Amino acid sequence: MANSNIEYAIRRISDGAFLWDDDFNGVYQSWEDDDENASWVDSKDEALRLAELAGLVKNCRLAEGYEITERPWYYEDDIEEDEE
Repeated sequence: MANSNIEYAIRRISDGAFLWDDDFNGVYQSWEDDDENASWVDSKDEALRLAELAGLVKNCRLAEGYEITERPWYYEDDIEEDEE
């Protein structure tokens, strides 16, 4: 079960680039320098599925040189502006 405050993406360790998949179907993928352009998903399993579509999974494990990274997510409406 996914933690509702965490999202996951695939990161290439050698250069820190993130996997992007426009429709989450493996048809058009690229490596992006900016984490904002990564394909963030709700669970590690979903991230592993995207990696599999990119040919990065061997024997049900992520290939060497790649990792599943995570970050907290939030709704922009929940951010309170600093009052100065």
